[in-house]
Amino acid sequence: MSATVNVKNKFKQKTNFLEIAVVSYGEGLPDWIEALARLATDTNATIAAKKIGYSSSLLSSLFRGTYSGDLDKLERKVRGVLMGVNVECPILGEIGADQCLDEQGKKHVGTSAVRTALYHACRNGCPNSRIVLQGGDADAA
Repeated sequence: MSATVNVKNKFKQKTNFLEIAVVSYGEGLPDWIEALARLATDTNATIAAKKIGYSSSLLSSLFRGTYSGDLDKLERKVRGVLMGVNVECPILGEIGADQCLDEQGKKHVGTSAVRTALYHACRNGCPNSRIVLQGGDADAA
């Protein structure tokens, strides 16, 4: 009596996210999406997503061209984490674009002079800030 072996999952083919992105965007494939798709193809979508702080399902919709969220924020994150893009912070000096986004999203705490300075700089004319003040103050980037 021979046992049947399920080899379907044993030899599962890796998903080529770069190929999916190329098909979805054609010649208009942005370099930052290409960089992210290469990482996801070389590793997997979960690892790529964790590296930039997003979910693998978001990456899937991005590669397929159906992501309807904040592309600018996602682009800045990818450029900072994967492509080494830096910005000039008026408080910290040169920092990664991803760190800049992270700093903008932090709440004000009075226990740190640096955090206080960052909080105010991000909300008072910093050219890198994505914070839109509505009626005075905002805590979200």
